Amino acid sequence: MRKIISLICVSSIFFSITSCKEDAITGEVIITNVNVIDVVSGTNNSSQTIAIESGKINSITSFSETVKLNSETIIDGKGKYVIPALWDMHTHYTTSKVHRNFLSLFVANGVLGVRDLWGSLESRDSLMNSDAIAPKIYLSGAIIDGPFTLLQGTLQPKSTEDAINMVDSLHQKGADFIKVYDDLSEDIYNAIANKCNELKLPFLGHVPMAIKTEDASKKGQKSMEHLNGIWQSCTSKEKEIDSLQLVFKNNFMTGNIPGAMMAFTTINTFYNNFYDEKEAKELAKVLGENNTYVTPTLIVTSNHWRRKDGRFKKLSVNKYIPDNMLNQWDPELNFPEKMFPQTTWEVGKQLLSTSMKITKMLHSNGVPILAGTDCGVSYVIPGFSLHDELKLMVEAGLSEVEALQTATINPAKYFGISQSSGQISTGMKANILLLDGNPLEDISNTKKIYGVIRNGNYLNRTYLDNLLKEAEIK
Repeated sequence: MRKIISLICVSSIFFSITSCKEDAITGEVIITNVNVIDVVSGTNNSSQTIAIESGKINSITSFSETVKLNSETIIDGKGKYVIPALWDMHTHYTTSKVHRNFLSLFVANGVLGVRDLWGSLESRDSLMNSDAIAPKIYLSGAIIDGPFTLLQGTLQPKSTEDAINMVDSLHQKGADFIKVYDDLSEDIYNAIANKCNELKLPFLGHVPMAIKTEDASKKGQKSMEHLNGIWQSCTSKEKEIDSLQLVFKNNFMTGNIPGAMMAFTTINTFYNNFYDEKEAKELAKVLGENNTYVTPTLIVTSNHWRRKDGRFKKLSVNKYIPDNMLNQWDPELNFPEKMFPQTTWEVGKQLLSTSMKITKMLHSNGVPILAGTDCGVSYVIPGFSLHDELKLMVEAGLSEVEALQTATINPAKYFGISQSSGQISTGMKANILLLDGNPLEDISNTKKIYGVIRNGNYLNRTYLDNLLKEAEIK
């Protein structure tokens, strides 16, 4: 009998030890007792323990105080919330050596992925191959536009053959996509579209004035930026706007700024006053069928037309922006903005509510929406502005989780990487935000960043604050 009891005791001890070994959690970084936000379902899974190893989420298990943890970095997640790191899908200046501090602003604000729509491919490659603390950068290289352009340094093809060669060249240099712009003619736009489709190279950007929005979608334009073209297609005055755009272009090219501004203001008035629900839904149907993404950039629409408000010059975040850029943003210092009549500014302010209405309509009708800011213009500050964009998405009528999707899972789907990014689940890349508040209750809680996990490495609040301090313009 004693032998049997002894065997039972030994067996119990053995299984107890084995059980402890099985229950032990190992990881380079472990977050305990944390709330995990599922950005797909919109649910909050409370009291979870996340183990991170080799830059990936190794396991997510229910929290237990008795489980042994093997890690040099254990984070107490009680009262905290984790979401996937954010994407800004319309940025600028990320490859600029002059504005290298912008990279720190992204990371400190939890933006670990960006789509930059104009920059140096060589600088991007150098950055991505370095140990710089920077977001993942997808880049177009140079913009392709027509002869009537306000931008310096764009590629301007004189023929369809030129355009095809430019696409080939950018592709060979490693461009992730091609950016098209306002003044492309129909034949050159079509040549670019056909070549990109042949190369399986995405093309995106503004819908050129010569192209109908529906046709751009059918041609395969992967995303449309700022609602360019969409504003017009959502009105009952599309033909009249076509004519006014020619008037604007001709007046501007001949130096008739008052005439150009009158046409421009009338165009925006038509956008605001002649929104047509039937036309809008017909457009949304085409965009949805072709899986055309839209990046509304609501924050730049909001800020651009409110820059005459004195508060913008006093923003605390201006300390991260060099004086020459702040001066460029000041409408009182710049041509042609200092010549804009007050009516132009007032009509422009109304464009935000029109844009929010269109954003909600597109989303409700199955068009995939991306969060992007156009940062680097009009007091739109890198990193910080992405949180403002999410807030405007919610004000437009999206739910908190739907707004989060525009900066997490939607970008992952856009890039075809949703099997490894955009969610908090086992096997995903460990790019994570640890928040002090629940973003499903208040989207502004995305700003309450307790820490960032970038490629599996934990950046605590002190580290993030140091990034911000170093990013200040001295």
